[in-house]
Amino acid sequence: MIDVHAHLFFDELLGMAGDYGPALASSSSGNELVTGSYRWPMGGLTRLSIDPSERVAALDEAGIDMQVVSLSPLWFFHHTSVDVAGPFLRRANELVAEFCARAPGRLLGLAAIPAQDAESAVAELERAAESSLVGAYFGMDARNTLDAPELDAVYEACVALDLPLFIHSTVSGVDGPPGDPRLERWLGQVTVGYPIEETLAVQALVLGGVLERHPRLDVVLPHGGGGFPMICGRLRDWVKHSLAAPVGLEQFDSAVGRLWFDTHVHSEASLTLLESVANPHHLVYGSNFGGWDTGHAREVASIADRLNANASRLLRLPSAR
Repeated sequence: MIDVHAHLFFDELLGMAGDYGPALASSSSGNELVTGSYRWPMGGLTRLSIDPSERVAALDEAGIDMQVVSLSPLWFFHHTSVDVAGPFLRRANELVAEFCARAPGRLLGLAAIPAQDAESAVAELERAAESSLVGAYFGMDARNTLDAPELDAVYEACVALDLPLFIHSTVSGVDGPPGDPRLERWLGQVTVGYPIEETLAVQALVLGGVLERHPRLDVVLPHGGGGFPMICGRLRDWVKHSLAAPVGLEQFDSAVGRLWFDTHVHSEASLTLLESVANPHHLVYGSNFGGWDTGHAREVASIADRLNANASRLLRLPSAR
């Protein structure tokens, strides 16, 4: 199985973002990872980094043949100065590349980019293309909306460098303004907030014309696009009947079919719904490996061959050519 959704932390990056940390702190419930104003429970863990051999052993146990790894989405720093985010992400990408190089054929990496500054983001993409990293990666809070014209230069660079783009949901308040206070309980920014962000991301990419402006751009969204499969019919009907819709029905259907989604949706019913809405040739397996919500390959066993073929094309693997 090819897994396109897994994250890494690195001890070496602690303290590299100035006032935003990151840092490890002790609490009554164990250690916490502190990034800006956000605190993530780490339990009894005293280190963030793992050895590639540990990861590969865990992949063997989970039945995963190849995994795409990326920096924790807590560490995009899109709301900081590029003088903070740029060096931080550059070093993070070096660490991801070094990590993957120690397990060739098993681990591939994504390049996190400071998408709040197009010039710096493109420069980081160019560095990534010269290394072993296989895709671009930024957060859904890089701009107020993902169809912002300022991001077009980043999308153009991904196409020019032939890099698929993974856009991940983010936690509000890490380095920017706080989010909806109703999401502060029960890990709500992740359990509910992530799917909300992903739904809005699909809306912006489709209705905002991003895929029409960049017809060769491959964009991957996590968690099945959040709530989009549930509201796709509602949004499509609005496009069909509204004179105010910014795109036509044909453009809407084409854009939805262009998007890539991972299958980390937590239930068979949700996966069935996703398959009914998304392009079946643009679904890939994702696990969020090592997280509290880690998926299992057996959840997609019936479509594993198709998911692997799709991932091979997405990642430009030699076997797909």
